[in-house]
Amino acid sequence: MRSMRPFLVCIHDVTPAFARETLRMLRDLQPLVGRRLSLGVVPNWRGQWHLTGHPDYCRLVRESSEELLLHGYFHRRQRGWGPTTWLAERSDEMNGLDAHETRRTLERGQQVFTEVFGAPARGFLAPAWQRGHVRAGGGSLSGVEHVLGFFSLESRAGQAVRLTTWTWDCGRWRWLGHVGHGIGWLGQALGRGVPVLASHPRDLERRFWPKILRLTRELLDLGFEPSTPTALLEASDVEIAA
Repeated sequence: MRSMRPFLVCIHDVTPAFARETLRMLRDLQPLVGRRLSLGVVPNWRGQWHLTGHPDYCRLVRESSEELLLHGYFHRRQRGWGPTTWLAERSDEMNGLDAHETRRTLERGQQVFTEVFGAPARGFLAPAWQRGHVRAGGGSLSGVEHVLGFFSLESRAGQAVRLTTWTWDCGRWRWLGHVGHGIGWLGQALGRGVPVLASHPRDLERRFWPKILRLTRELLDLGFEPSTPTALLEASDVEIAA
């Protein structure tokens, strides 16, 4: 059985609101990983940036990535609050929804995906890592086949892949990005799972982007191969060596 050492590169908060940042990140990553990355796309960022109004951006996104993930709908909590809401600056959209509203939100997102990309998303990525009522094995997924979380990738069919995630946009303070980096470094040192580099447009503003590119190169130099969530789950005949 052939062994592989995959890692995931995923850009979150992909929306026309951050078109300039998206373009730069894709351009910088292309020489390193090509199209072997996933994008967490927000159908209607904060109710002001609906994808249907930005066909050129949607074309760029579709052509630049092997996998597009549904990343909430508004990426903003509509009601209620909690400590995560405050820390994540109201980005924990799924926390404010009951089970019925959760399903409806995913349905709306899938409708937009189908309209602008020609097909629904196969994967779901929760805003601010907060799933709310979304469960990989539950009835809330609305056509989604797998859920990419912070610690694991889970499929509706019951598959699971353990992950160790680096992330730098961790909330309202820049210094939290060092915590997110440290969590990823520790998980990798302990061999806790497939490495995931979860980047955000704000990583450019907060000056973490050079560190992220450097880490990408380091993983490639160590023999890791860029992959996508769907490819990981489909590699049933390949031993995944984290």
